[in-house]
Amino acid sequence: MNNRVAGLINEWEGVAPEDLVVALQEQAQAMKEITEINWQLTFERDLAQREADHYKARCVKFQMDEKRRLHAGGESK
Repeated sequence: MNNRVAGLINEWEGVAPEDLVVALQEQAQAMKEITEINWQLTFERDLAQREADHYKARCVKFQMDEKRRLHAGGESK
């Protein structure tokens, strides 16, 4: 057993089982909230990446169309 585990065992020694159950429930709730936040951040990051990719593709298409117009003797927009 490492020192960290031993320290935690000593810290909780003599604590009522009900208090341990409450502490575990609070930890489980905190982990659930952290997981939900991580999922939301992942969703937002992926959405922003898709929007950036779409914008980049539109810019590249515009630049290619613009070069074709200029090459064909047309005017730039």
